[in-house]
Amino acid sequence: MPTIDDQAARLWWTSAVALLASLLHWTHLTPWVPLLLCLCLAWRLAVVSLGWRLPRPMLRRLLALAAFLGVLFQYRTFNGVQAGSALLTVMIAMKVMETNSRRDQLVLMITAYFLLFAGFLISQSIVSMIYLVAVVWVTTIGLLQLSRRGNLLPVRDTVRISGQLLAQAVPIMLVLFVLFPRLPGPLWALPSQSNSATTGLSNSMSPGDITDLGLSDAVAFRVNFAGRPPRPDELYWRGPVLTHFNGRTWSQPRGRGRFGRRSTLSYSGEPVHYRIRLEPHGQNWLLALDMPSEWPEREGIVLDSHYQLKRFQPIRNRVDLAMTSYPQFTAAEELSSAQIELYTRLPPARNPRTRALARRWLADGASTTEIIARALNYFRANPFYYTLTPPPANTSHTADEFLFDDREGFCEHYASAFSILMRSAGIPARVVTGYQGGELNPLGEYYIIRQSDAHAWVELWLGDDGWVRVDPTAAVAPLRIQLGLDGSMGSGEPVPGRMLQRFPLLGKVVLAWDALNAYWSEWVLGYDMYLQKDLMEWLGFDNPRWGKLLLMAALGTGMLLLLLTIYLAWRFKPKSLDPASRWYARGCGKLKRVALLKSPNEGPTDFAKRVAAAHPELAASINEITRLYVKAHYEGGIGLQELERLRQSVLAFKPAPA
Repeated sequence: MPTIDDQAARLWWTSAVALLASLLHWTHLTPWVPLLLCLCLAWRLAVVSLGWRLPRPMLRRLLALAAFLGVLFQYRTFNGVQAGSALLTVMIAMKVMETNSRRDQLVLMITAYFLLFAGFLISQSIVSMIYLVAVVWVTTIGLLQLSRRGNLLPVRDTVRISGQLLAQAVPIMLVLFVLFPRLPGPLWALPSQSNSATTGLSNSMSPGDITDLGLSDAVAFRVNFAGRPPRPDELYWRGPVLTHFNGRTWSQPRGRGRFGRRSTLSYSGEPVHYRIRLEPHGQNWLLALDMPSEWPEREGIVLDSHYQLKRFQPIRNRVDLAMTSYPQFTAAEELSSAQIELYTRLPPARNPRTRALARRWLADGASTTEIIARALNYFRANPFYYTLTPPPANTSHTADEFLFDDREGFCEHYASAFSILMRSAGIPARVVTGYQGGELNPLGEYYIIRQSDAHAWVELWLGDDGWVRVDPTAAVAPLRIQLGLDGSMGSGEPVPGRMLQRFPLLGKVVLAWDALNAYWSEWVLGYDMYLQKDLMEWLGFDNPRWGKLLLMAALGTGMLLLLLTIYLAWRFKPKSLDPASRWYARGCGKLKRVALLKSPNEGPTDFAKRVAAAHPELAASINEITRLYVKAHYEGGIGLQELERLRQSVLAFKPAPA
């Protein structure tokens, strides 16, 4: 029986595994769930260490029922990653409170494996993966310790054994990962809710929205160009197009909108071929270099009436798309009178000073081209500042405040005010949001576009020329387009990543880490049915189908298991016996005729006494055989003559059944 100290050590192992397995879930669970687990673990450890008493069974049942109902009330369901993780954590907490036997502790260890698997569904980053693999190792160590009935093994031995077990499973894991048929989407990611506060751009824009994104260095997407990348002033990544303005917020029209506007586009210049790896953002629109011409049809992607790429399903997982765009294009769309009215509509009684400025330009007889030039020159001639810390809007006349009073703002302030000016002058205008620029990562030869690269510009409809891009930010901060956000901001601005510019070595480390994450996302998280098909065709398997992949996975797994079995059989094969031991074993084997078998833990002398007591007529022979064997095996060995005498004694030894 294990001692009290040994029982405490087993419980400490169990508690450590339960705590480590749940740790990754804490940021996604409601606070009372991890708090309940910690309290139950502390109480159970106090019972074994300080002599506390466990709660009575009825109290434990009531607590379990309350926790069960708490999860149901909090999540309204038991399905899904977060609700399921909360339920598993609560189950572990309740099980800890009634852990009395080794079997209970083994159940907790197995449950911890399920909680670890749920951790893979919550986060698939490299750091999370390393942590979860380490905890799997620790859990396996704990399982080895708790499966013993005697005293615990030294930690070094269990670390080595569990490491060997996991290492032996790696080849099988790789075969199943590569060959098992893929379903659409990443290997273990489940749909998750996302919103603009955490994922970037949204379907609307108010003063300060893009400014907040300008303070974030989170990655929005990555791009690999097939050839020479475009110039910095051509790196406009087209996102949501906003046409409705309520006096403060620009938004998209409700509904799916119209599709099939490709016929109004004409392209010129050289095409740009690239791959874009878009991070999940929870919306159904995609980003593309302005203006896209080709995209994967298999993804169900369409171009809407505002030349924005959309997918019918929201982007809840990373997507990898091969696309083609033309930086030089013409969107020669004809607008009806109703559409012109839509793109010049403004809420009444808002921004009177802005409207008056546009009416003065019209009263001067200025043409459309001259009005655009006057508006841009207004930004250049007055003391406007491009800043990440603009003053908040205090009234409903946001454009008036910006154009005549504050004159400090980020790109959305310039784009919104410019669009209001144009609409006030009767020029159809809309706001385009997206990203501008990008940072080259030389380690992976791809561009990183971060949330801080979020940008807003304006499209004007100029009759026969169609929709034309005009970026009012470039009139105030031209370096923003050429050098990015950091190159256009003053030294006092809170630009993300500016510290990396001061410490080049740290910047290289960050780029190396991003390159590692990019490869991880592409080859592990993004290993889908299409990438698997391409890999199989590269390996020489033409048009692999589900049945063939399953057969290959089964054969590959079976072959690896066979090789592992052969290795283990060779590794742990019985050691060859010396000649004296072989003859002694042969002599003991003859005693089967008289129903006498030597026990594995029985010494040769004790066995000889038992044989002599049961069959006195065999005493002389068995004693001689035993004497020679003990002398050879335990007393320094025997010579050839004594070995021959042992052989002759065994050959002459012929016990006969009564």
